[in-house]
Amino acid sequence: MKRYRIAAALLAGLLILSKPAAVSGTCLTVNAEAVSKLAAPKKLKAQADGSAVKLTWAKVKGADAYRLYVLEPGASAYRTFADVKGTCAQFDADKPGTYKFRAAALVKSGSRYKVQTKTSAVSAKVMEADMTDRITVNTQSSIRIDAGELIIRIDPFRIPDEPHDADIVFITHAHYDHFSPDDIRKVSKSGTVYVCPESMKKQLADEGFADAVTLSPGGSTEISGIKAEAVRAYNSGKLFHPKSNGWLGYILAVNGQRIYAAGDTDAVKELESVSCDIALVPIGGTYTMTYKEAAALINKIKPGTVIPVHYGSIVGTKSDGESFAKLVDKDINVVLKL
Repeated sequence: MKRYRIAAALLAGLLILSKPAAVSGTCLTVNAEAVSKLAAPKKLKAQADGSAVKLTWAKVKGADAYRLYVLEPGASAYRTFADVKGTCAQFDADKPGTYKFRAAALVKSGSRYKVQTKTSAVSAKVMEADMTDRITVNTQSSIRIDAGELIIRIDPFRIPDEPHDADIVFITHAHYDHFSPDDIRKVSKSGTVYVCPESMKKQLADEGFADAVTLSPGGSTEISGIKAEAVRAYNSGKLFHPKSNGWLGYILAVNGQRIYAAGDTDAVKELESVSCDIALVPIGGTYTMTYKEAAALINKIKPGTVIPVHYGSIVGTKSDGESFAKLVDKDINVVLKL
């Protein structure tokens, strides 16, 4: 009798071991022989169109379906978002940012599946539908960017009232219409971070803006998720903004878009390599490039949108904006804020 009990127990154990293993979180099971022959999908591509991301990949021989995974901006792990039969799928993003995707082939066993090796990751950048509506210019190059959870100010000047709304203040150079301590105080609040050229650190400290983040041309930093790249800003053939001062423009990564605020500069050679989605460039002449020179630069770097600044008050005329717009290529959106 004891021998029969031992044999029965061994048989039961073999039956348990031979049962297909379930995939965690699903009712899927394993067909080990079929799975061993299955490859990961190849040629996975992700293409964003507004908030919709289209995913495509090559068919895997022997696959019955495919599972898609996404790593969303700010997330620490991938999550499954779809199982599909074909070789394409759509993902609808709920916020701007860079999304990463992976895919895996599934093999069927009865009404259940097993995941095979995942692909390597591919990325798609989902951009804000229209960031230009979140950018305001009150005068000169005094720029405000509403980044959703953060407010960014660049060269605050002639600020009405005292909004005290800035999370980050960027200063391009030391001239009074760009570095105005009284206006910086109007927009500052507890915790405001200040960013300036390396050569201006003492000036900011003397005005009470201690511990400013300093950058030199070509440098970069990241503050509260906003990446900032420092770009040279200087004159060629005039003495107002010497190259040796190390004064700056900035490229800011905001909500999936690169926003370039040029500061006071001529259309120097280094700027032809700037890559951005939105450009804010001076056009008033005298201390900076003219509207003709600015248009020629914009036609070379080809942002999606350009906003002309630094005209119509201290330098330049109100009509410079319209004159600039006429010279910019038709496939570039010109938005006048002054």
